[in-house]
Amino acid sequence: MKPFKLGVVLLMLLNLTGCWSKIELDQLTFIFGMYIDAGKEPGTVEVSINAPLPNRLMSSTPAGNPQGKSYSLVTKTASTITDAIILIQKDLSRRLDISHIKVIVIGKEYAARGIYELLEWSKRQPELPIGTYVMAAPGKAKEIAGLSAIFEQLPDQVLRNFSELNLTYATTIRNCLQAEANNMGYAMNYLSFGENPDEMEQGKPVQWAGVQGVMLFNKMKMKDTFGGADSRALSWAAGDLSGHLALPMYTVKWKEDSKGKASALFYSNSVSHSVKMTGEGPVFFIKLKGKASITLFRDNGAVNAIDHSGTIKRNLEERVTADVSRAIRKTQEAGADVLQLGMLLEWNYPKEWRKLKEKWDDYYAKEAEIRVTADFSIDDFGASK
Repeated sequence: MKPFKLGVVLLMLLNLTGCWSKIELDQLTFIFGMYIDAGKEPGTVEVSINAPLPNRLMSSTPAGNPQGKSYSLVTKTASTITDAIILIQKDLSRRLDISHIKVIVIGKEYAARGIYELLEWSKRQPELPIGTYVMAAPGKAKEIAGLSAIFEQLPDQVLRNFSELNLTYATTIRNCLQAEANNMGYAMNYLSFGENPDEMEQGKPVQWAGVQGVMLFNKMKMKDTFGGADSRALSWAAGDLSGHLALPMYTVKWKEDSKGKASALFYSNSVSHSVKMTGEGPVFFIKLKGKASITLFRDNGAVNAIDHSGTIKRNLEERVTADVSRAIRKTQEAGADVLQLGMLLEWNYPKEWRKLKEKWDDYYAKEAEIRVTADFSIDDFGASK
């Protein structure tokens, strides 16, 4: 055999060698959910991890089966997130792996203190997916891990679906890091949690979680929380209200006795942002667009909504414009530029941005002029068409 051919054969044989540093799957514990809370002692953090139990996790077995839950929750408190994870590892018979983490939930007290350490820890974990969803709890984050996964096998799957369905916001670790790098604000889903007496599991009311609004952040600290109406309006203004289960519904009235009203379901919505420099400074424009279908119409017994299309369209535009304007004013009061209009100014007018950069938070809160307009169309009038 010629030397060249012999060399090729030897190189191919080298590829058949085994892995010297392999780790079998049955030696790993995959973290699917992480819950971060402020510790009881000042300067401490409480970290909880949610991981599936392979010996109980069966596709045909519900989460609340007689054998017990199909997942575990381990909690430790330490001075740093890293130290807490090390303490958790000491109590486990398998090696922790965070490469499959789906969601991180932060407690309200921890959010108020600041999430600096969490973001710094995230940047220094190459195995942590920066697409991991992050959301906030109304109390302790650890409590959210106790929700009853009625439709899923694991609690983190329920939480992940809240973001993937784009009910309001779908904030990830990447979004938070990018916003902080540009000194901008950001928002994330603000969960609700409590017992649902209408659903029972093993004779007890289930623990039910949902999305009640959004939590606003600036400079890594919680600034405010919004409820359903304001969070929906803010989500539309940010361009995040796009999920097929997040279709906005609005009801407008044009008579005081409520006999003239219509409900419209927006099956398409979008937004565009722009900025124009004036003698008084930058003016920001937010233009909302949408296509709606009329699902309810009433006007003193009349059934023809087409004849009232102009009135309905005008009322819808006024209503949505007012809602979005109100939500934006609240972000200004909170001092959190969650729409990141500062970045828009930097891209279009870099010289002006350099003048305002150092005082942007104060300028946004007190001086920024933001104009909201809407342009809607009604494409379906239902049975009256």
